[in-house]
Amino acid sequence: MNKYTFLYILCILCTVRLTTPFNAERSSQDILITSKLRTKRQSCQDGTYQHEGMACCLCAAGQHLESHCSVSPEDGTCVYCEENRTYNSDPNSLDSCEPCTSCDSKANLEVEDRCTIFKDSVCRCQQGHYCNKGKEHCRACYPCTICSEEGIKVACSATNNTICHAFKEQRRNLAVVFVLTTVLLVVLIVIIYLWRSNKYCFGPNGGLTELPNRSSEEMQPLRGVNLWPHLPDIAKTLGWRDMKQVAECSGMTHTAIESHQLNFPNDSQEQCSSLLRAWVEKEGMTTASVTLVQTLLRMKKKVKAEDIMAIISNKEDGVTGQNSGSGQV
Repeated sequence: MNKYTFLYILCILCTVRLTTPFNAERSSQDILITSKLRTKRQSCQDGTYQHEGMACCLCAAGQHLESHCSVSPEDGTCVYCEENRTYNSDPNSLDSCEPCTSCDSKANLEVEDRCTIFKDSVCRCQQGHYCNKGKEHCRACYPCTICSEEGIKVACSATNNTICHAFKEQRRNLAVVFVLTTVLLVVLIVIIYLWRSNKYCFGPNGGLTELPNRSSEEMQPLRGVNLWPHLPDIAKTLGWRDMKQVAECSGMTHTAIESHQLNFPNDSQEQCSSLLRAWVEKEGMTTASVTLVQTLLRMKKKVKAEDIMAIISNKEDGVTGQNSGSGQV
């Protein structure tokens, strides 16, 4: 063996000696890394939830829980949602998947982004329709307004209706103003007609006048008086027009009042007397005198009210005097 051969063999032995521990160390590191990777894959990557005191792995998005873990966190069972029918967008421990939203064509909706096991459907309005509630809350879309002569100011989109130029809106406002003005004029005409025809007893402020403050002493002679003997004189003092207004203010119907006029077509005095008798019977024979005077005062007929009070007082005094004279005889 020459020296070159010996040196070659020696170099080989040294190389083997030096490399053997290094390779063993690398193999150990590889085993450790592999073990760590396996442990990581087996751990709960999406988090855990508690079940009967044990931390169980959550199911991944697109799945739902079929059975809970019992021995280790990883031994629970998860199953996938149904494609195009159900979904779960987040890790969960739910017993079922969420149903996909249906984009109802009858509500003018169509699919913008279809449902997968990981996310819900996204709907949008069909062409020519809009919804201003946002995609998440929109359950129906409405037809866009069509502008005519006034033209389009803002075009219709999926989230807003068409805005037309102001011509149509101004015309609509004018129409509303015209209708309201017409209604107010009609109401005013009716009120004036009723007031002028004495349908109601109106005072200077447009309402029923308040009863003037009459003292009890002034009204006392009228209380309990039987008006029947005084009717001819009262009818002559009142006249048909005021008697008619008294009856209307007391609630007698227009038909009932007009019947007395029809019964005596050419005799206003008899018309008044007939209506007065009917009114006295309605109000009550002994209370009609006070009611009549009060009604005339409300009608601002103070002079006639005082004349009627005088008629009643004078006749009552005459009757009282006659009774006293008869007693003396």
